[in-house]
Amino acid sequence: MDRAEVERLVRDAVNMLFACDAALLGNDNSEWAIAHRLAVYLEQLLPGWNIDCEFNRQGDENDPKALESGSRVRPDIIVHHRGQVEREHNLLAIELKKSDAVADHVKVKEYTSAPAGSRTFQYQYGLSVSVPSFEVTWFESGRIVSQLRTAADANRRVSALQVIPSSRRGSRR
Repeated sequence: MDRAEVERLVRDAVNMLFACDAALLGNDNSEWAIAHRLAVYLEQLLPGWNIDCEFNRQGDENDPKALESGSRVRPDIIVHHRGQVEREHNLLAIELKKSDAVADHVKVKEYTSAPAGSRTFQYQYGLSVSVPSFEVTWFESGRIVSQLRTAADANRRVSALQVIPSSRRGSRR
């Protein structure tokens, strides 16, 4: 599945979140609650994939999920085939923050980098999301490939993901 298709599905899931769970976004609810509901909608749109929140295992030996340094991690949402570490079985890792998500960029960059050290997995795509603005940064092969923000109408329906101007983008890396 290419990034354009994954991006479309994520946009559709965000629309479902706005339509069905808008109260979560306006009532200072936890990131976990928001991530869970987003995962529910992704699961509906991605049959054949496992969508898990706070998943902390890797590989068929069920080892703790770790970064190259050995630090343990639990991505907020992952789209994968459980027990598989190969890139083709790990579609998307999402880190979601209620504030500026730049702090998660290092993790998401590593999630999409070739396996190294204690990290045996690699995701095809990574996504860092700031809620409730839904500014998103897409990663592929260990680098930022685009930074976008949602364009929502009065009903908070996401009509498009727009490129963040390069002057702003440079300050967020």
